[in-house]
Amino acid sequence: MKSKVIAVIAAYQEEKRIGNVIKETKKYVDKVIVIDDGSTDKTAEVAKKSGADVISYELNRGKGYATKLGLVKAISLKPQIIILLDADGQHNPNYIPSFIDAIKNGADYVYGKRSFKNYPINRKIGNWSLIILTNLLCPTKIRDIEGGYRAFTYEVAKKLNLKSERYELEMDFAYEAWRNKLKISYVEIKVPMYYPKPATLRGFGNFSYLIRRRLLK
Repeated sequence: MKSKVIAVIAAYQEEKRIGNVIKETKKYVDKVIVIDDGSTDKTAEVAKKSGADVISYELNRGKGYATKLGLVKAISLKPQIIILLDADGQHNPNYIPSFIDAIKNGADYVYGKRSFKNYPINRKIGNWSLIILTNLLCPTKIRDIEGGYRAFTYEVAKKLNLKSERYELEMDFAYEAWRNKLKISYVEIKVPMYYPKPATLRGFGNFSYLIRRRLLK
């Protein structure tokens, strides 16, 4: 039986949150695929008990690697729509119907546009700077580059040439949206929690990666 909507969730050390994420996601999709990226806790076990199809391996390879592996599996099932969301609870699955509606209304690629209201000023400046620079290099009018919550059609998924194995994955998506001239839409989302992780160096690294992809192709 052909699955219409598949959710792909890359997870690392998320045994405490992954179960609820899967439970809520399953309300809106036909199948959930979790890629356990070398967790040493019970992420894979909890994900299986929660009803997800789980791909697991021992070595932590990074979000990019895990997501690409999940996409290969999802594409093999030939769904109409693929949803990507995080395992840590920052992406509320209740937004999934809005992503699906945007696809049904003609978008190829839909991203979650976060509200930066509760972010500290340094993170706001970093995000805005990265958005401006990315759109100068690859003009797409995407207004949230690193959000991670996104959806696209099966046809788009087959075109994506994702190369990064870690967080540069977000740049890969921006580049591929530009390269494939995708019809882009977005869903306004609220992020329910904020983790004050250092991100300045990662932002510089991500943009440097995009420059290399853009110039070297």
